[in-house]
Amino acid sequence: MLRCYFLGVCSGSSLDQGTNNVSLFNLIEQLNLPPSTGPGAIKPPPNGLIPVELHAYWVLEPDAIGLSFQTRFVLQSLDSGLEIPTDITQHVSQTPRFRTRALGLPHPPVVGNYALRVEWRSDETDGFLRDTMTWPLTVVEIQPRPAVTMH
Repeated sequence: MLRCYFLGVCSGSSLDQGTNNVSLFNLIEQLNLPPSTGPGAIKPPPNGLIPVELHAYWVLEPDAIGLSFQTRFVLQSLDSGLEIPTDITQHVSQTPRFRTRALGLPHPPVVGNYALRVEWRSDETDGFLRDTMTWPLTVVEIQPRPAVTMH
């Protein structure tokens, strides 16, 4: 019924109004976060989201065109299996392909290796179906660099 053919995380994007092509800027495979404890610690954002864009591009089978369905992204820890879903978004596509974009990645609770996944469900079903597409994401803490002063 529905299949994701591209999944990615980037710092920004632009849609060309004339060609309907999308440009993705700074694809992200590693998040360098400041320490969450100790000297120089920075707390996670108040809404719990890291300001990046999540993109999923979909292809629909002919019988799914015009039907209503929901999608969500899921950040999955490859170390512990912990999963953090995003908010659910509602869609109805009138074409065989469509694009979704979410603003904000759930702040991971610990450093480590993660996979961004995407799930969907029709309005008639309760459970989400997980697509096989995945985007690898490594989360590390980095110490802030000291300010450089010129004499």
